[in-house]
Amino acid sequence: MPIPPASPRFRRVFDCTLLAALVVVGAAGVARAQGAPGPAALAGSWTLVSAEDLSPSGQASRVANARGLLILDNAGLVFEAVVRGDRTRPTEETKSLTEAQRVFVVHNGFWGRYKVDAAARTITARAEGAVSPNVMGRDVTRTFALTGDRLTLTSTTIEAHQRAATRWVWERVPPVENLSPGYQKVVGFWQHVVEKRVNLTLKTDVSSTTRAPSVIVYTPSGFVGVYFPPLSSKPFAGSDPTDQEARDALRGFVAYFGALTVYPGQVFHHILGGLSPQGPTTLKRFFDLAPSGDEVHLRFPVTVNQQGQEMTTLVTMKRLSGERDMLGPK
Repeated sequence: MPIPPASPRFRRVFDCTLLAALVVVGAAGVARAQGAPGPAALAGSWTLVSAEDLSPSGQASRVANARGLLILDNAGLVFEAVVRGDRTRPTEETKSLTEAQRVFVVHNGFWGRYKVDAAARTITARAEGAVSPNVMGRDVTRTFALTGDRLTLTSTTIEAHQRAATRWVWERVPPVENLSPGYQKVVGFWQHVVEKRVNLTLKTDVSSTTRAPSVIVYTPSGFVGVYFPPLSSKPFAGSDPTDQEARDALRGFVAYFGALTVYPGQVFHHILGGLSPQGPTTLKRFFDLAPSGDEVHLRFPVTVNQQGQEMTTLVTMKRLSGERDMLGPK
């Protein structure tokens, strides 16, 4: 028996219902898209606003004097450095540790490559280089929430050398106004290839050093980040290092973050925090960029050895990303 055609009234009701459903579905899709940012929305330079340790029940305890720098780019590269107070002033929690052991409680950070799971709201980074050798080569996963220029990251587990899960609040720093052409060429992630100690008087190489995966990052927001772990870095036997293990891991390790100023052929690193127990200082480096733009030589200021001979250090680095990758949404 043939099905009778629907009445005009039924068709109008059906069409309105279908249209409403499509609007709801479309709105939900837009909301998901807006509420689930990817790497492009996260790219930029971020300074630490606050850090809180979280108890198993979720109670938050603010970390005093925490400071740090987070750098994310569109090429999937990340640099993170956090200093939690002063390692020379032990707390109730760290008074049983030596100063070398306290380094790994007070200083956290790594660099590597990251992926964003927008649906799960997580960022997972594979740490190529890190303050702790127990972190190098491993995945670090945090949940995230982005609200305007505030990014909240929360550890999904108790991370290496920490005593609790942590929540970090970061604030985006805008790019420097009117970036010069020279500054634009400097910007990016640069991976360490080799460093040489050179005797300029005798025109000879005194030593040549390679490292575990190492990086310098120059950001368009006026910051610099450095991780130069030694090639000999070995994971600690236990979850925390012995005093000797800590001393061995720190020997020859250069790691810091700071403000950056760029002049023709020169860069200045104004250190704000790092592994050295010394206070803030400024480092001057001469910057020689290859014509291709993909390799750079950083030259240290000339010094004079005990024999009166002029010496310098030359660091060769290759580009991993550039200005276009470093800038977030405009």
